[in-house]
Amino acid sequence: MSQPQVTIRKYEASDRNACMEMFLTNVPKYFTEEEVNEFDRFLAKLEDPEVSDNPFYYVMELDNRMIGCGGFGEKDGIDGIPSITFVWGMVHRDYHKKGFGEELLRFRLAEIKIQFPNWRVILDTTQFSYTFFEKYGFKTLKITENGYGEGMHRYDMVLEG
Repeated sequence: MSQPQVTIRKYEASDRNACMEMFLTNVPKYFTEEEVNEFDRFLAKLEDPEVSDNPFYYVMELDNRMIGCGGFGEKDGIDGIPSITFVWGMVHRDYHKKGFGEELLRFRLAEIKIQFPNWRVILDTTQFSYTFFEKYGFKTLKITENGYGEGMHRYDMVLEG
């Protein structure tokens, strides 16, 4: 019996439905209902090369089934210092706590080092995920109560080192 094969590749328009389905498996615990349309608009923008400002979005597949997605992009960071931030990273709920989030995180960090060496890496996440990022060297700089909506606190973090 062969080991399951994980691949990470660039997002394509044909991935949209699977990404939306994956997103919905993470609502309402990790994303709010209001973010569903925001994520859909993000994917639509990715598919239009004339308006997309983020060519760095990827999907993760396990034996040809999409189980994760996430990317990164430029952002005016804290104190106006140009930074790279993670965008719309997630793993399908059925695949949580199996190491796939870690694999997607490590992939994105490696790509950032290639594409944007020496840039600061920042992110924002919720109280449900910040401890995951702490394990990989991110430090919380600011907490905004209900920053994403009622009961969804925003944690602004920076990668140290």
